[in-house]
Amino acid sequence: MIPTEGATVIGREAKFRGEISGSTDLIIDGEFDGVIRLTGAKLTVRAEGRVKATIAAQDVVIAGKLEGEIRATGRVELRDGSVVLGDVCAKSLSIEDGATLRGGVDPTRAAEPFPGSPAHDGKA
Repeated sequence: MIPTEGATVIGREAKFRGEISGSTDLIIDGEFDGVIRLTGAKLTVRAEGRVKATIAAQDVVIAGKLEGEIRATGRVELRDGSVVLGDVCAKSLSIEDGATLRGGVDPTRAAEPFPGSPAHDGKA
Protein backbone atom coordinates (compact mmCIF):
# COMPACT_ATOMS: atom_id res chain seq x y z
CA MET A 1 0.00 0.00 0.00
CA ILE A 2 1.28 3.44 -0.93
CA PRO A 3 0.95 6.06 1.82
CA THR A 4 -1.48 8.88 1.00
CA GLU A 5 -0.46 11.40 3.67
CA GLY A 6 -0.03 14.79 2.03
CA ALA A 7 -1.15 13.48 -1.37
CA THR A 8 -4.23 14.34 -3.38
CA VAL A 9 -6.39 11.27 -4.05
CA ILE A 10 -8.94 10.75 -6.82
CA GLY A 11 -11.13 7.98 -5.40
CA ARG A 12 -12.46 4.86 -7.12
CA GLU A 13 -15.91 6.28 -7.82
CA ALA A 14 -14.60 9.64 -9.09
CA LYS A 15 -14.30 10.64 -12.75
CA PHE A 16 -12.42 13.81 -13.67
CA ARG A 17 -11.80 15.52 -16.97
CA GLY A 18 -9.54 18.54 -17.53
CA GLU A 19 -6.16 19.68 -16.31
CA ILE A 20 -4.47 19.11 -12.96
CA SER A 21 -1.30 20.96 -12.02
CA GLY A 22 0.57 21.38 -8.77
CA SER A 23 3.50 20.28 -6.67
CA THR A 24 1.74 17.71 -4.46
CA ASP A 25 1.78 13.96 -5.08
CA LEU A 26 -1.34 12.67 -6.84
CA ILE A 27 -2.87 9.21 -6.47
CA ILE A 28 -5.55 8.05 -8.90
CA ASP A 29 -7.90 5.18 -8.05
CA GLY A 30 -10.71 6.43 -10.31
CA GLU A 31 -10.78 7.80 -13.85
CA PHE A 32 -9.06 10.86 -15.28
CA ASP A 33 -8.98 12.29 -18.82
CA GLY A 34 -6.85 15.33 -19.67
CA VAL A 35 -3.46 16.78 -18.71
CA ILE A 36 -1.48 16.25 -15.50
CA ARG A 37 1.47 18.52 -14.62
CA LEU A 38 3.12 17.82 -11.26
CA THR A 39 6.25 19.89 -10.59
CA GLY A 40 8.65 17.90 -8.41
CA ALA A 41 5.91 15.46 -7.41
CA LYS A 42 4.84 11.88 -8.04
CA LEU A 43 1.83 10.51 -9.89
CA THR A 44 0.59 7.08 -8.84
CA VAL A 45 -2.11 5.28 -10.82
CA ARG A 46 -3.25 2.40 -8.65
CA ALA A 47 -4.58 -0.92 -9.98
CA GLU A 48 -8.18 0.38 -10.18
CA GLY A 49 -7.10 3.64 -11.88
CA ARG A 50 -7.86 4.43 -15.51
CA VAL A 51 -6.09 7.43 -17.01
CA LYS A 52 -6.12 8.94 -20.50
CA ALA A 53 -3.73 11.88 -20.28
CA THR A 54 -0.55 13.67 -21.17
CA ILE A 55 1.60 13.57 -18.04
CA ALA A 56 4.59 15.55 -16.77
CA ALA A 57 5.88 14.71 -13.29
CA GLN A 58 9.04 13.94 -11.38
CA ASP A 59 8.15 10.27 -10.82
CA VAL A 60 5.31 8.13 -12.17
CA VAL A 61 4.14 4.75 -10.85
CA ILE A 62 1.54 2.86 -12.89
CA ALA A 63 -0.31 -0.19 -11.58
CA GLY A 64 -3.54 0.41 -13.54
CA LYS A 65 -4.21 1.50 -17.12
CA LEU A 66 -2.78 4.60 -18.76
CA GLU A 67 -3.18 5.86 -22.30
CA GLY A 68 -1.04 8.83 -23.28
CA GLU A 69 2.47 10.26 -23.10
CA ILE A 70 4.50 10.24 -19.89
CA ARG A 71 7.38 12.66 -19.29
CA ALA A 72 9.20 12.14 -16.00
CA THR A 73 12.32 13.97 -14.89
CA GLY A 74 12.96 11.08 -12.49
CA ARG A 75 11.68 7.51 -12.60
CA VAL A 76 8.75 5.69 -14.23
CA GLU A 77 7.72 2.34 -12.75
CA LEU A 78 5.32 0.00 -14.55
CA ARG A 79 4.01 -2.50 -12.03
CA ASP A 80 2.78 -6.06 -12.61
CA GLY A 81 -0.63 -5.91 -14.30
CA SER A 82 -0.25 -2.35 -15.57
CA VAL A 83 -1.05 -1.41 -19.17
CA VAL A 84 0.53 1.66 -20.74
CA LEU A 85 -0.39 2.68 -24.28
CA GLY A 86 1.86 5.57 -25.26
CA ASP A 87 5.39 6.89 -25.18
CA VAL A 88 7.49 7.04 -22.02
CA CYS A 89 10.13 9.74 -21.73
CA ALA A 90 12.00 9.33 -18.44
CA LYS A 91 15.50 9.34 -17.00
CA SER A 92 14.84 5.89 -15.52
CA LEU A 93 12.31 3.19 -16.45
CA SER A 94 11.45 0.04 -14.51
CA ILE A 95 9.10 -2.57 -16.01
CA GLU A 96 7.99 -5.49 -13.81
CA ASP A 97 7.09 -8.90 -15.19
CA GLY A 98 3.43 -8.83 -16.18
CA ALA A 99 3.41 -5.14 -17.17
CA THR A 100 2.49 -4.11 -20.72
CA LEU A 101 4.00 -1.18 -22.60
CA ARG A 102 2.92 -0.34 -26.15
CA GLY A 103 4.86 2.72 -27.19
CA GLY A 104 8.31 4.16 -27.48
CA VAL A 105 10.90 4.92 -24.82
CA ASP A 106 13.03 8.07 -25.09
CA PRO A 107 15.10 9.20 -22.09
CA THR A 108 16.36 12.29 -23.95
CA ARG A 109 12.91 13.97 -24.00
CA ALA A 110 12.10 13.58 -20.29
CA ALA A 111 12.51 17.26 -19.39
CA GLU A 112 11.07 18.76 -22.60
CA PRO A 113 7.90 20.83 -22.19
CA PHE A 114 4.73 19.62 -23.90
CA PRO A 115 3.85 21.11 -27.29
CA GLY A 116 1.37 23.95 -26.71
CA SER A 117 2.56 24.65 -23.14
CA PRO A 118 3.82 28.17 -22.27
CA ALA A 119 7.39 26.89 -21.72
CA HIS A 120 7.34 25.22 -25.16
CA ASP A 121 6.01 28.35 -26.88
CA GLY A 122 8.67 30.58 -25.31
CA LYS A 123 6.07 32.42 -23.18
CA ALA A 124 7.17 31.11 -19.79
